[in-house]
Amino acid sequence: MLQEDGEPFELDEPAARSHYPPDWPIETIEIKPSGKAPKHYGPDTYRFGAALTLSVILTRRGWTLVKQTKTYAYLIPPPDTPKPFRISIAVPPAEECLALANRSFARAESWLAQLGEWPALYRHEGNKNMQRLSRDPVTGAMVGEVMEQPRESSLTIGEWGVWHTVVTGIEGRFGIGYLPLPPLPALPAPPESRLWEGTPKAVELTLYERNPKARRLCIEHYGPTCQGCTLNYEEKYGVIGAELIHVHHVTPLATIGEAYEVDPIRDLVPLCATCHHLVHSRVPHHTVDEIRTAIANAASA
Repeated sequence: MLQEDGEPFELDEPAARSHYPPDWPIETIEIKPSGKAPKHYGPDTYRFGAALTLSVILTRRGWTLVKQTKTYAYLIPPPDTPKPFRISIAVPPAEECLALANRSFARAESWLAQLGEWPALYRHEGNKNMQRLSRDPVTGAMVGEVMEQPRESSLTIGEWGVWHTVVTGIEGRFGIGYLPLPPLPALPAPPESRLWEGTPKAVELTLYERNPKARRLCIEHYGPTCQGCTLNYEEKYGVIGAELIHVHHVTPLATIGEAYEVDPIRDLVPLCATCHHLVHSRVPHHTVDEIRTAIANAASA
């Protein structure tokens, strides 16, 4: 097992050594394809999300992997497989996920590993401080204010698109799902005035330089597909949409305020314009996992 930052170490968890961990019930879950593969792959080839997980667990059950990318996999089911597609798999109950988060918090190390047949990631006490920008009502200058947030630990097991669960906690107090964010103090109301537009004004801005190579490496890793809603501009609009995918900074550059060495895999993620707008629709911004959960909840409503 690997520590996310630092030297490799052995994760002392029974679930890391078996596809059928003790006390994990065997459940039947439905595997939903996102559609048929292109015709040249054959009439029985299906396209799935959660490519990193399904390319492994389905092939163990007799499926044939035809093609795999970072965001999708084309697979052929065994002959005479009934629909809807279902598999039996060990799934950790909520109480075990909470217990694992507490054990990981006591270990005080972030880690990335496989538990049962699921990928798992624990992040220990991540810094969630954000900066809120507002305009001084007198001078018109932009003013930055650091919004102190408690450090958050999180555990994710599984992969969105097939099955996953999230546990989050503050100071070792964990719960299933995402923690509610504390409300931000209200900004002072601007003075009442008549509404004018179009007056020219000289504005001094601080621009944070983007690295085009980091953008390219991020897209090469994830593919030009939105990691929130799976929209691919080129697939939807053809060649005129080929270069339109946005690349989102997981930590906004404005909150860093200085040059830093960017990791195009951990620090950047492709998003469509709509999901990117939604991510930044509040401060602190939404996470990509929150966008995915919102989409899934809306689809099942």
